[in-house]
Order: sequence, then C-alpha cells, then structure tokens
Amino acid sequence: MQQMDRRDFTKALLAMSASAGMSGAAVAEQEPSGGVPSLAVRVNDKIRLGGQRNFDRGPVTSRQNMQWHQRWGIRYLDVSLETRNAAPDVFGSDTPDEGALARAQALGTGMGGARLQPTTRWSLEGMMRIADTLQKNDLIWESIRMDSAYIAMAPGPERDRYLDLICENVQTAGRAGVKIISYHWNLTPIRRNRKVQGRGGSEYDAFKLEDNWRDLPPTPAGRVSADDYWERLHVWASRVIPVAAESGVKMACHPYDPGGLPLGYLGVDSFDAGDYANALLKYEKLYDSPHNGFQYDTGVSRESMPEGVDQLALLYGLIKRKKIHQIHFRNVRASQNDFVEVYHDEGDVDLFNIIRLLRDSGGSLLADHSPRHQDDPSYVIGFAFANGYILGLLRAAHEEALKSIAR
Repeated sequence: MQQMDRRDFTKALLAMSASAGMSGAAVAEQEPSGGVPSLAVRVNDKIRLGGQRNFDRGPVTSRQNMQWHQRWGIRYLDVSLETRNAAPDVFGSDTPDEGALARAQALGTGMGGARLQPTTRWSLEGMMRIADTLQKNDLIWESIRMDSAYIAMAPGPERDRYLDLICENVQTAGRAGVKIISYHWNLTPIRRNRKVQGRGGSEYDAFKLEDNWRDLPPTPAGRVSADDYWERLHVWASRVIPVAAESGVKMACHPYDPGGLPLGYLGVDSFDAGDYANALLKYEKLYDSPHNGFQYDTGVSRESMPEGVDQLALLYGLIKRKKIHQIHFRNVRASQNDFVEVYHDEGDVDLFNIIRLLRDSGGSLLADHSPRHQDDPSYVIGFAFANGYILGLLRAAHEEALKSIAR
C-alpha cells in the first residue's frame, strides 16, 4: 500500500469534496468551508476491532463465543437482544407483554421476519453477572441493542409506560457499566429483494428499488407520515436522552437500512428516506447532546446517498461533533436504491480512508453483514475473514501514523 502523508490525505479529501460539489444539505452544513480541515496525526489506540457476532448464535458468555473473540484480539463486545439466547440473564424473570410481542412480530424488523424482542425490564443482577463473567475473561461488555417497538406506538398511556420502562433500562445499563445502547427505528423490514452470485459460490444479499414500488402493500404498521414519525422521535429524544446523559450511557441510532428510499415506501415516511445525509443531521438535532448519536454504518451510508455526496465529509462532520458512538463496518457495491452486499475488500466504500478519519476519534469497528455460503451456514468463516481484513487496515493506519509523526 502506497504511503500517504496525512496532509496529502486531507488535500485529497478537499479535492473530492470540491469535485463532488458537496451536494446534500447536511454535508454542506457540516462542512461550510467546503471540505475536511487538516487534522493532527495521532496514534490513537482507542480505535479497535469490536465484536457483535455470537459464535453459532449461542450465549455471549459461552466458552466458544468468548474464545472465538479472544482469538481475534477482540475485547469490546456488543450484545444484541434479537434472541433471548444471547443474554438470557438480562431479562430476569420478566415475561414479554403480549401486546408488545404481537406488535414486534407484526412489524418483522429483520430480513426474514420478526427478530427483535419487545422490551421488558432488564435485570441489574443479571447484567452484572454477564459483565463479571466477561471481565474475568478479559472481555468488556461495551454495548447492547434494545428493541425498536417504540417507533410503532402512537401517543397515549401505553407509549408513556413504555418510555418509562426504556428510561429505567437505560439507568440499569449505566449501573451495569454498559456504555452504549443501540437501536433501529424500523417500521418496515430491513429490505432485500434479490440475490446475486458472488465469488467462490457465495450468495450476496441485494436490493433494487422496485419499478412498481408505489403499488406495494403497506406493512402492518400502516400509513405512517413524516409528521407522525418525527413526532415519535422527538418525544423519544426528549424523554430518553436526558436520562442517558445522567446515566453515562450513549444512545446510538442505527439508520434504517436502506436509507434514501422514497417517502411512502411500504406506507412509511422513514426518518432517513429521501435526503439521507440531511436526515442524520436533523436526527442529531432533536436533542443536541453527545449522548444522542449514531451507530454509523459504512454500507448504509454508501447505499443511501446519490453519487457525488461525500460519505467521508458526512462522517467527519459527525465525528467532529462527537456523534459517532460505534461503527458497523461493511462494504457494498452501490448507488442509491440499488446495491449488493459484498466482502469487505471488493466494494465501493473506501474503508481505509474511513479508518484514517476514525483513528483520530476512537471507537469500535464491528464487522457486519458477511455474504452467505453453503459451507459456512453460521457465517463463522465469513466473519473471520472480515475480522482479519479489518485488523489489517487498522495495522496499516497505525503504522502510517507512526511514520508521519517520526518525520
């Protein structure tokens, strides 16, 4: 890999931004000077490979799962509550509210159907037990993903009770030492509608906006206007972010995948539809706090913005304002509303330049969305490849910084 001085990298970014015209209202507002300013080159050991992939979908504290992450030098773990098997102790003896369970199943937030469990009261004792087990194995429970059933709720007493419960769980997470809570605001399933054959017999998930998308039936959520959607988000931020700040917890919104869809797709005006970059800026301003930010996804940003909008400038603006709490690190071959999920080394996202920006801010990179193969039904090989690739990029960025400082 050819050595590039950090100042040369900044000039290249400025040139890219100028040639692209910095289209997109959000990018223009984030970088009014027209590009990414010069940064001091620092060696920041806080940027690291994190882990979110439970080995064979087992419990996060299983020996197989802990050792699988240890083999990659991963210490910081994200625990998803998409299945109770990942962290059963979190839920204690609570049973899901039947109404919330039915709503989550109806929404179907995963590609293949309902995945997220409705929120119940998290058990501090259970969370401490998980955190202690991980700590004894030199692992750190960094983040947890909560459900997204709230977004389906209209104003009323049920939503108020649910917000109270979410606030209580945020406080519990803070007491247990979990510093990040991530979530998807999905009123439509994570959308994929075709398969593409990839290298070595792999199968890639893909999406292309349907020509007849206006004729597609709405989801069980029904018609949700932009005003309805943003009202729910405004109430959420006003209630939850102050509690998160008091609890020392960062709330990390994972943008809907894919963003940039037309308003009204499947009956929903999603918050990151249309102008994706501007939507992220609007979201962070709902409650302007370092505790209100994003679980940034490199693939979603690329697949959600038209050609000419600079993802690096968008990302830098969010980094500068301390709104990036975690990174879903993956690659796509993409244009807006037409993309294929590929291996990390073969897509359109310049992952190395993204790491060059992130090394000045820190955070965990979570390998995400490995392609399928019949010989790897649990994605263990696919994620092993992804982890190794990310470690190589981190090493290259680290050595580049050391050489630049030594000059």
